[in-house]
Amino acid sequence: MSRARRVVAMAAAVIGVGGAVAAGYAAAGPTGLVDATALATLGVLVLARGLVRDEKPPPVRDSGNRRHRRNRPAVRAADFPAYASITSDLEWAQMSRRHYEHGIRPLLARLAASLGRPQAVADLAVPGNALDPDGPGVDRATLERIVAKLEGEP
Repeated sequence: MSRARRVVAMAAAVIGVGGAVAAGYAAAGPTGLVDATALATLGVLVLARGLVRDEKPPPVRDSGNRRHRRNRPAVRAADFPAYASITSDLEWAQMSRRHYEHGIRPLLARLAASLGRPQAVADLAVPGNALDPDGPGVDRATLERIVAKLEGEP
């Protein structure tokens, strides 16, 4: 494209954008001005993209990142959203009795019933005042003992 032709195209674009903005203001006041300016900006961006020479875009990933694929775990926590939820519930159960009674205890009871190990359900009652929902949660040793019974370990 010659320089003179580019200057004429640019002048036509500026006059067109100015006319569109003025028409938008005349038609709908400030709201029309904003709408027409937004559309004109979009048009300028599309026009500018069309005028850019066809160059090869840079690669999204460089080839050096392929070596790090081996370090990734085969299974990610994002693949199992229930795992993340159970992990979070276990952490909260250690902090609050309420979270243990309403979150983990029913989950462990359902798990024990589905595994056919009702003897593990008897251990779900933890020592302490169960009527105090704001009390401390269960300790890690108790949770590990309950899980060991569910897994069938002596």
